[in-house]
Amino acid sequence: MLHMFQKIRQSLTGNHSSSTFFQLPLFMTGNVFVCPLIFAIGFFLQALLFPIPAISQPQEIFPEGDQEYFQALLALENDKEYKKFLLESVSYADGKKVEYRDYKGVRPTGDETGAESADTRENAGHFGKPTYDALRNMDWFRKNNYQNFIRNVGQNIYPVIIASDYEPGKEGVGSSYYLYRRGHPVKTVTPTSVMYEMEKILAHIPMGVFILISPYFDNVADRPEGWEAPLIEYKQHVEHIKGLLEKSDSHHATSIRAIQMLDLVNHYLQDCIENGAGDEQSYSAFAHRIIPYVAEAMKAAVELQVQAGVRAMSQWKQELGPQEWDKLHVLIPVVWPVAEGNPRRQIFEHLMIPERAKTNIFEVHARSHDEARTTLGRIKGDSVMANLTFDKSTPFGMGSYLRLSSPTDLVQGVTAEELKKYPKPKANHLPMNTPDSD
Repeated sequence: MLHMFQKIRQSLTGNHSSSTFFQLPLFMTGNVFVCPLIFAIGFFLQALLFPIPAISQPQEIFPEGDQEYFQALLALENDKEYKKFLLESVSYADGKKVEYRDYKGVRPTGDETGAESADTRENAGHFGKPTYDALRNMDWFRKNNYQNFIRNVGQNIYPVIIASDYEPGKEGVGSSYYLYRRGHPVKTVTPTSVMYEMEKILAHIPMGVFILISPYFDNVADRPEGWEAPLIEYKQHVEHIKGLLEKSDSHHATSIRAIQMLDLVNHYLQDCIENGAGDEQSYSAFAHRIIPYVAEAMKAAVELQVQAGVRAMSQWKQELGPQEWDKLHVLIPVVWPVAEGNPRRQIFEHLMIPERAKTNIFEVHARSHDEARTTLGRIKGDSVMANLTFDKSTPFGMGSYLRLSSPTDLVQGVTAEELKKYPKPKANHLPMNTPDSD
């Protein structure tokens, strides 16, 4: 069909001068309006019959990871003030000589007690041992300076709020918040009331029973002597609290619910101690009876935590003002079982614009505020470094920038490609062949 169309088109356009149509006075006089019209109609008919494929930009492909985070990160490219703020965070010298701490833990030859090097071979691959040792010493110098760099960057980012559930002496009280501002003393607030902690304690009652019973699920008939001692102690706690509630606090709805929960626990513990109960079936039956009360306690605790947290952080938001709040970074120390969807993140997501909530709130595994802020220094320092180091107009450069600015490992993509060389193992079987196997 294409060949036929080409012949027809050639016959129509190949010899304009011999065509009677093109010898009309209209064309012979060179009418500047009609000629373009005729050609436009011709192009329209061609496009209608044989449309030219649309030329479109290739879709942006991000590495594996949080795609919304990547998009929010790239959107920051248009925010000149925020880019300036990030650049200033890595420019921390402030006209002074930078002092470097010696992080002995990154030395390649172990500690000062005489531990051997990680590799004592004469040669390392095609490198001689002197070259190998020299390379490792240079890399130690780099690692040591990097530790200083990320700590200094973290200490140079303001404002920062650390929202922690694990402060010594304040565990389980519904988050303590610490505000770091440049030129201001650190502010702290633990906004939740005592009732929050009470509700949370009640919600954890089934856990308290499970961790004492579960070690003996598999030997109900032959338990060792004294196995029930922790159950007896827990039962004493339960009875003591129940007695206090009945004497002074039984009129409150929470106290009534607590007494009902404690009764269920007391009866189950007594059955375990006196009758040898306590297998997985009996525990599940007990737990299913008490869970409706647990759900009420959880809901009450969350209501108290959110109400107090939103009120306190809204006050700090007002104190900071729009410009400082826009640059706020929030660090949330976590452990893996509660790392996602925690109330602290959700409170700040509620108070921040979506773009900042994506790029400025971080769950961190840190044992101290210094570690948390050093982690922030690594996150933002790596991102600024990657932004200036890689050419983001190339796929490799864009992928490297996004990976270094996120939890996605820099070599994630290369590793995935390399693993394609290896046969996919079947379930429970190690791969028997590798690319280098005979």
